[in-house]
Amino acid sequence: MPLAAELMMFILVILVATATPTIGQHNGNLDIYAKVFEPVLSQLDGTLELHLRGPRDADQDLVQFLLRQQKSAMRVHVGQDVDVYQHSEDALYHFYIFNHVHQMQQYLRLFINPGGFYILAIEGFTGQEQKNLQQLMEEIWRRHGHSRVYYVPLAGQAVLLYNPFLQSVVPAEDEHSFERIYSNLYGYPLRAYIFDSVYSALFGDGDTEQVQRVTGPDAIAADTVAKHLNFTLNYAWPDDEFFGGRLPNGSYTGGVGRAHRRELDVIFAGFFIKDYLTTQIQFTAASIVPLFAVRVDVWLCFFVVGFACTFVWCCLRALNLSLGIERLSDQKDNSPNERYISIAWRIFIDTWVVWVRVNVGKFPPYYSERIFLASLCLVSVIFGALLESSLATAYIRPLYYRDPNTLAELDELNLPIYIKHPAFRDDLFYGHDSQVYQRLNKRMKLVGEGEDRLINMASKIGGFAGVTRAASLELTDRRYIMTHKVHKIPECPKTYHIGYVLPKPSPYIQGINKVLLQILAGGLLEHWISDMKERAKWNIHQYPEYLAELGAANWKVLTLTDVQLAFYALSIGCVLAVFVWGFELLYK
Repeated sequence: MPLAAELMMFILVILVATATPTIGQHNGNLDIYAKVFEPVLSQLDGTLELHLRGPRDADQDLVQFLLRQQKSAMRVHVGQDVDVYQHSEDALYHFYIFNHVHQMQQYLRLFINPGGFYILAIEGFTGQEQKNLQQLMEEIWRRHGHSRVYYVPLAGQAVLLYNPFLQSVVPAEDEHSFERIYSNLYGYPLRAYIFDSVYSALFGDGDTEQVQRVTGPDAIAADTVAKHLNFTLNYAWPDDEFFGGRLPNGSYTGGVGRAHRRELDVIFAGFFIKDYLTTQIQFTAASIVPLFAVRVDVWLCFFVVGFACTFVWCCLRALNLSLGIERLSDQKDNSPNERYISIAWRIFIDTWVVWVRVNVGKFPPYYSERIFLASLCLVSVIFGALLESSLATAYIRPLYYRDPNTLAELDELNLPIYIKHPAFRDDLFYGHDSQVYQRLNKRMKLVGEGEDRLINMASKIGGFAGVTRAASLELTDRRYIMTHKVHKIPECPKTYHIGYVLPKPSPYIQGINKVLLQILAGGLLEHWISDMKERAKWNIHQYPEYLAELGAANWKVLTLTDVQLAFYALSIGCVLAVFVWGFELLYK
């Protein structure tokens, strides 16, 4: 249709819709339309495409309702054949009117999954077509993988949705009806993907490529999400390229490739939230943020304990004064106006002197405060010993501190930088104005890991630098750091958030995000990661190179026989105490 003619038809439709507000069936339809569509349309981030057969479609209550929505942008197409409709990338929301269900089945290929929704109005819908409509809904779900389609029989007073997990037609009651469908998947099997990574480990039969079990925080998070959304995890066997990425020929490998090709529903392995050069994947809410978390500094603990001890001492003094406890030494009281302020200031000074120098200038006048002061001196001695031992390490092992600690020092060594995942190459050093980053980017080389891991080769052969996650060095590769086989450069070139991956668009994203955010808010994921780090510390003693570094051959495992003297001393002491108590009881 020529542009001028289509513009005239559009103006005619608007005039008809605004001039006849009561045309159509009774206003009961408008109530259900307002409950379901009005909140949804007011939050659109795009344009609603209205595909009308002709000006007479404006007589329908639903069309008039849509045209009156002032909070959403709309584009009206009038008189075009449905077969010539072309979906552009920015056209996410569509409205169609069909004569009957059979006509809708002829244009099944149009109802792809753009990430938005469809409103399909059926003019000649009868009760006999209920079965055909459900078959159409099932076919859209199987072929296009979504159910965000609102079916509106114009002869009735209902808006229908399809629940693919119950395989039934359900009425839409409000704007949250679609979200409620995906809050309970009724055991539906989701194609999940997980592999050996920092926070996950996979066990299975490589011959049959069957996953038997998975462990780690990612696996626990996956089980928790599956439990709350009531779906079954159907794990696929991982590729050799675990994370994967975009190859020079334009294809994709690993988990990125499977999500790009929509071969799975969700990847429960932490991916860096970054650009993987594809628009066909999306990330959940950040599940581990940030990757390189700054640990609580020791000095911060030192200052917090100092102020806390000051407060405790002041509370003890106030308690002693309020109860009228007898003083152990005579002291002149200050004037009534300055007494409490001067006491608090004196306590503050004495606390920090004892805490820093373990130097008691004047003992407090109460027993309870002296006991507290003795405890504070003991803790101060322990804290000072920790600091001194840390400083002594710098002189005992000076060779360790000659390793490069900055990226500039790494650049001066002119070492090749090997990476095992193509995603590292995209933006680790690329695109920075720094000359150091540009030179480091030129020395990056993508290599594949064979039977021997990259970090193991670095510990034995050396001569190159590698890129890995900082969390890997705290978990699976902890022994390399503790035995000083490899050195970690403290300066981090790139920080990422981590999230799980789904194909884009995916109807499961909102439900999974809701559960993940609840897990994060409750601190469960951090707790699972902490448990994994503790287990990594325990398992470090299983590696012979670590035991050899510590001289484990000279160790002796203590048994009860070795410490029996302590039990004898305790028993004899208790017996002597009984005799002394009896002697005092008889001759008192």
